[in-house]
Amino acid sequence: MPNVSKRVLHSVDANNFAPRVGFAYSPFDSGRLTLRGGYGIFHSRSTFVSFNNTLFSPPFYLQTFSVNAPVENPFFPLPAQEQFPALVQGFPRFGSTFDRNIRTPYVQQYNASAQILLTREMLWETAYVGTRGLNLLRQVAINQARLASLQRPIVNAVTGAIITTNTPNNAQLRAPFQGVLPSNGLGGFFQDQSTAQSVYHSLQTSLTRRLPGGLQLLVSYTYAKSIDNASGGSANTGAASETGGILGDQTDNRANRGVSDFDRTHRFVLSFLCDLPRPAFARRSTVGRWLFTNWQMSGIVTAMSGVPFDIVDSGAGTFYYGPGGVARPNWVAGATRETAMSNVPPGYFFNPFAFARPTVQAGQLIPSSNGTATAAANGTDLGNVGRNVLRGPRQRNVDFSLSKRFPIDESKSVEFRAEVFNLLNQVNFANPISNLNAVAPSGGRIDQNTGQITIPGGFGRIISTSNNPRIIQFALKFNF
Repeated sequence: MPNVSKRVLHSVDANNFAPRVGFAYSPFDSGRLTLRGGYGIFHSRSTFVSFNNTLFSPPFYLQTFSVNAPVENPFFPLPAQEQFPALVQGFPRFGSTFDRNIRTPYVQQYNASAQILLTREMLWETAYVGTRGLNLLRQVAINQARLASLQRPIVNAVTGAIITTNTPNNAQLRAPFQGVLPSNGLGGFFQDQSTAQSVYHSLQTSLTRRLPGGLQLLVSYTYAKSIDNASGGSANTGAASETGGILGDQTDNRANRGVSDFDRTHRFVLSFLCDLPRPAFARRSTVGRWLFTNWQMSGIVTAMSGVPFDIVDSGAGTFYYGPGGVARPNWVAGATRETAMSNVPPGYFFNPFAFARPTVQAGQLIPSSNGTATAAANGTDLGNVGRNVLRGPRQRNVDFSLSKRFPIDESKSVEFRAEVFNLLNQVNFANPISNLNAVAPSGGRIDQNTGQITIPGGFGRIISTSNNPRIIQFALKFNF
């Protein structure tokens, strides 16, 4: 970043080398086969949003939660202005900042393809396309509480107290930074870091027919997989701007490695543009030529896999984040992603009984500690369900248009168009409710001792669609 002091940013990326290399080779004299390939490094120029968000963090800006505040005076007392940057005592702070060692994100792109000219109008192409992203941005809650034990006690930096027990209520005392919420990457005090990575592989094939003969056709199919440990500001993460929060262990860079929020395994697209033939009888009269010539129809057919979604539990992770933690649940004994999509109760998209709250009773070992820490009170752990383990409903859509051109002279014409979006009125469902804690407000029930779902409420149900119903519109356009 130009004109930024090294006291603000420790890292100075002076080696952002961005080479490009490519080739095209036609091995035969006929020219019907062409081989192409390329490689390049592309750096991302980050927006200023992530850095601007630091203006809303202490000590420049104070955000607090005040629980059960009286209506007549819901505000908390502020320190005197001359005491800046002193903050309000007793109110944990939350907000965002950026890592002073942040680096420039970049992506390596590589591809290889073969193009075959089947006929004069028909071209078939098959390609491998891949990318690898490094130093990508993500949000990390740097104040995740540590687990304590007699062998590895935690000394509170403010009070000096020695902590050897783990309860949801002392998570704040076990956190690295005091007075700051020990929440996860979806809230609390988090930091924008350039510690995310991604990888994308795809097989892409297409068949193209050019317009001569009155028909233009493009058929394409992509078989792909995208894997990362943060997908940026997507709907699944709840994050804003170009960074993405993470749900799992904030100290483990691989804890959230999984398919990307936007990953679609299969994607098929068919688009066509066709000049309708002129009937023979239309040639005999001016009215016939006026009404039955210059008609054109076009359409786009799309079919693709659903996007992944994360299974979360807003009652999990209390040993790390306190009573308001959010993490992933556990698989029940013997459950997998395959069993979660089988034996599905009527009205549900997946089997909600395949998941359970990661409950740990007092005196039990906390599983995520690998046998090194014990629960001193009832609480919940980070679950063992991975990121984006399930995939939502597949998506299909057909758009269609019909147009008629009325020529006026060589350069002017009037065009009438009728367009139909979602021609077949196909219902594409959105992803289901994926928060295990949704069983409670929807009439469900979780056994507080075992974490097992006894009555599935809204968890696992689909309650919305992801597309509009059929829409028909008409247009009249004057071309000149």
